[in-house]
Amino acid sequence: MTDPGLGRRLPVPATEVSVIVLNQRPSRASDLAWPRRKEQHLIMTESVPPHPFDDMEALAWLRSQPEGRVTVSAAELGRQWGWNRMRTNRRLKAWERAGLISRNAEAINVTGTVTSVVTDGTAVVTDAAGVTGMPGAVGAHGSPTRVKLAALIVALALACVSAAFSIDGLTAIFAGAFWPVIIMGAVLEAGKLVAAAWLTEHWTSAPSLLRFVLVLMIGVLMGLNAVGVFGFLTRAHLDHMASIDLTLADRTADVEARLGMQSRVVTDIDRRIGQIDAAIDEATHLGRPVGAMTIADQRRRERADIAAERQRESQALANLQIEKAKIDAQRRRAEAEVGPIRYLAELIGIPATDFERAVRLLTLALVAVLDPMAVALLLAAGVHARRAASF
Repeated sequence: MTDPGLGRRLPVPATEVSVIVLNQRPSRASDLAWPRRKEQHLIMTESVPPHPFDDMEALAWLRSQPEGRVTVSAAELGRQWGWNRMRTNRRLKAWERAGLISRNAEAINVTGTVTSVVTDGTAVVTDAAGVTGMPGAVGAHGSPTRVKLAALIVALALACVSAAFSIDGLTAIFAGAFWPVIIMGAVLEAGKLVAAAWLTEHWTSAPSLLRFVLVLMIGVLMGLNAVGVFGFLTRAHLDHMASIDLTLADRTADVEARLGMQSRVVTDIDRRIGQIDAAIDEATHLGRPVGAMTIADQRRRERADIAAERQRESQALANLQIEKAKIDAQRRRAEAEVGPIRYLAELIGIPATDFERAVRLLTLALVAVLDPMAVALLLAAGVHARRAASF
């Protein structure tokens, strides 16, 4: 407002200011909500959190808004709190179910007083009436759950066992480079696990080509691991069976050879005893001349000595037969060790005499679950951690 005589601006009366402001207000209800919405947006973008909010901080932020009310999209809330959109929607739905907030489109009102209760080491958000919401969700940034820890520990244990078997099997194949093969196998196994964990963490953000290459490499490494484990297990079985067969075969051959010799010795002694008996009979048929009786007495003494020798040799022959029986028992015991495999072979339609085929099938089954189970549990632990972080 200007003074016509002096040409200077005069202060505007308060009533006129009010009229001006009223005249500038929009007439529609949607236009009336616009200044407040804009003001709230400015409040949210004035500061960026140095770290993602936890649930208590997010609820406290909502309560700090004018009248505990804010009108904003979930994406903008997520940017304000340092969350992604999925986690923001989940938390808002959980709070609404717990009665902590009410929602009408993008309008959010805080309806309860938020407190923090700690139960079994897990933070739980409740309202003043004791309504519990989001059990275990606030602790998403805390220590991992027991299931995740169990999956991770078992995955690492399986991976270590599988790696040890595989490396041992590869050293048997490449026996000329023992330590280099051990180092190479250990590094490759570690790289396989790290690649699987990295893919779990960055699957959505990694380029498609990189994902394809890593998946291919993990598959190849799992195949090499399977070859090594199969070689280790089959070698263990064959070495055990071969050692038993060779030992028993050597002992059996030795005992049978000694049995044959001892049998011939006893047979020769029997022949000599028969000759002496024939000579004694011939001498006695001549009557009782002094010479004939002397010869008969001499033959009887020789026969007694030979009979004692035969008794000793017969005892040695009996001992050899007992040793052979023990060897046969050991062979039957060794065959009984693979008896379950024979029964398994018969169960799946393989002849009992072809139990080696059943052993190969059992080995393949172990190979098919050992390393893949380790990788699968590692992926499961990673997925569990991702869901807990985005919840």
